[in-house]
Amino acid sequence: MFHTVFERAFRPFFLGGAVFALVAMFMWTWQFTHPSLAFSGLSSVDWHAHEMIFGYALAIVTGFLLTAVLNWSGMNSARGLPLAVIFTLWGLARLGYLINLPIGWIALFDLGFNAGLLALFAWPIIKKRLWTQAGLVGLFAALLTLNALFYGLIMSPSSTNLSTLANILTAGLFVILAINLTMMARMIPFFTEKSLQLAPLKPQNWLDNAAMLGFLALMLAVIIWPNLLVTSLLAWGVSALFAYRGVRWYQHKIWTQILLWPLHLAYGFITLGLILLGFAHLNWLSTSLAIHALAAGGVGLLCSAMLARISLGHTQRSILQPPSLSVLGLTLELKWVFIALTLAAVLRVIFPLLFAKQTLLWIQLSQFSWMAGFALLIALYWKILIRPGLVKPNNLF
Repeated sequence: MFHTVFERAFRPFFLGGAVFALVAMFMWTWQFTHPSLAFSGLSSVDWHAHEMIFGYALAIVTGFLLTAVLNWSGMNSARGLPLAVIFTLWGLARLGYLINLPIGWIALFDLGFNAGLLALFAWPIIKKRLWTQAGLVGLFAALLTLNALFYGLIMSPSSTNLSTLANILTAGLFVILAINLTMMARMIPFFTEKSLQLAPLKPQNWLDNAAMLGFLALMLAVIIWPNLLVTSLLAWGVSALFAYRGVRWYQHKIWTQILLWPLHLAYGFITLGLILLGFAHLNWLSTSLAIHALAAGGVGLLCSAMLARISLGHTQRSILQPPSLSVLGLTLELKWVFIALTLAAVLRVIFPLLFAKQTLLWIQLSQFSWMAGFALLIALYWKILIRPGLVKPNNLF
């Protein structure tokens, strides 16, 4: 079983990330009625933000890209014992918070994972001179740096600067999104064309480059110039680029493909998040709504959709026949995972905009919808992720 699970990074990190998404949301929901819960000295809000970025989201990204880099390079660096070591470090860091381990130990485990991830991803890129992927190496290095700054600030003997801590977490979310957006720019048009048997869309490199540079510039503006008109204008300008690109990618038949429409919808939530961010920096609405559009809608849907697709493809199962589950005579299909996660994002972002007085209710319903989605995702995919594939995996990237 060890050989199977640690054959490719998608197996342990997809399963671990999905389980943690469920557990972390349960703990976050639980602390609403049990505010005395300890998270190794972190406030519950900081723990929630940190763990959804550096715990859940980074686990799915790790599983995806450490699998991809083996296919790109033809090397076997990120498998077996090295893969088991960084997965163990990731798991120990997540568990550490839940059992109130001293923060120094958690930092050791978590930064060890970040460093190991960077090494396992960067080495094949450098060895095979795959310089087109060098930007992703830089983004993983940025995550290591940001996480080190986070722990350094937490463990500082002086009083913690809460605004600096928030900026680090915001930057971490933007870097995670930048990694995902880099892959989305390649995957969404490709998967759309292949799934719907369309002619290839003419690439517009200027648009992809402008969207990414604008997004990274916005990250800096959000940190350096909060609550200024220039930041709002930049957010709306970048969102316009994103919207234009999303319209180019869109085909009305995507709604017939269960592993396709969640990718487009995730991109739509990211675009919405950028629009809301512009209003938030004018103090017209809560920044939390914009952040959750980016995170719950964008990252949540995207990562779950990639888990579902890559797990099937890399075990040589048909992406046209995703798994289903029979419970008490009811057939639970993959579509209910994405419906639940979409509902979680809508309840967390859209409903508080429209019905602000019931915000706490919408948050709680969103949490339950998120947990239901990931519980079903785990039930559908755990056997696929721990059992051998049907034949040797193909190069799907």
